[in-house]
Amino acid sequence: MALLTPLGSLPYPQPTDAANVPLHIQSLAEAVDGRTVLRFTDAATRDARVNAPVAGMLAWLTTPGRLYYYTGSHWAPVAPGPAHKAVATAGTTTSTSYVETLTGSTDPLAVSFTAPPSGTVLVTVGARVNSSAATACHLSAVVRLGTTVALGAADARGATGVGTAQCSVSTQFQVTGLTAGGTCTATAAYRSAVTSSTATFANRFVTVTPVL
Repeated sequence: MALLTPLGSLPYPQPTDAANVPLHIQSLAEAVDGRTVLRFTDAATRDARVNAPVAGMLAWLTTPGRLYYYTGSHWAPVAPGPAHKAVATAGTTTSTSYVETLTGSTDPLAVSFTAPPSGTVLVTVGARVNSSAATACHLSAVVRLGTTVALGAADARGATGVGTAQCSVSTQFQVTGLTAGGTCTATAAYRSAVTSSTATFANRFVTVTPVL
């Protein structure tokens, strides 16, 4: 009966075991196999091959070219980076309620991201804004977990520009309680202070930074 190493629990034979070298090598290889950095083409291939992952497993995916580890409940990037999207095209709105689509531009401006193990991210939005009158333009974001709104757009989490002169505005806010490993989106949202004024937004961007 094989013994196990004290740290990695790798099997090795005892002197009294049968002299079956191929079997002993196979046992060791199978034990080591799940402790190496696994390599797969994509997540679908990984999930089909590793149907019973354990916490601490590492897997490299050629697409998207990133190293993942298994947390015990889901696969997460080893070093998750910010997700960012920007568009230079200007768009307008006269809506006093937050909208995700602007007139004259291809919208919505949305960033997809995977919720980190902490379930917490920082969302940053910004744009060059101006109004057709001496009123305010408001910029915020809607965060969704799947199709469910986790946090809606609000002035308290928004950037504001006032007047007809174009100016740069941005804001950052924290989102907590996202389901780790869940597919999420952060979508820019816009509104005008009054319906009689046209709010213009150009050079817009959304950035999502995971909090580890």
